[in-house]
Amino acid sequence: MKFLDSLLSKIVSTSNKNITTEIKNSFNDHIELATCILMIEVARSDENFDDIEKEKILSIAKNNFNLNDDQTRLLIHLADKKNQEMISLYEWTSKINESCEYSEKKRVIEFLWDVAFADNIIDKYEDHSIRKIADLLYIKHQDFIKAKLK
Repeated sequence: MKFLDSLLSKIVSTSNKNITTEIKNSFNDHIELATCILMIEVARSDENFDDIEKEKILSIAKNNFNLNDDQTRLLIHLADKKNQEMISLYEWTSKINESCEYSEKKRVIEFLWDVAFADNIIDKYEDHSIRKIADLLYIKHQDFIKAKLK
């Protein structure tokens, strides 16, 4: 991904004070960021955001977004910060709705279930968060269930 490579080169040549601005400008409207924010939201929904879930999010991001280790860590760092600042899921689900086909949105739901299943426990709050996100992404109930059973 060219924008990530360019971002990393800018970071190397930019002072620490400007790094956050560069990161925000590069990722703000990207589906990868929105997806990571939603994965973090699901992981935090049971108030037990453990290392297994963090590793699962890193793995999903790296393997599905064609990112190297540094790019993945950068993306997850920004997603974590944005998640903590988030007021509404709509801000991020709307970006996915605007840019993604239905099949891609189903894949996002599969990622969310992967994160929820990472610790082998599906908490009712994780389930509720994924259901809410699926509704905001206009995912059919049958596809929501299929993703859960994968």
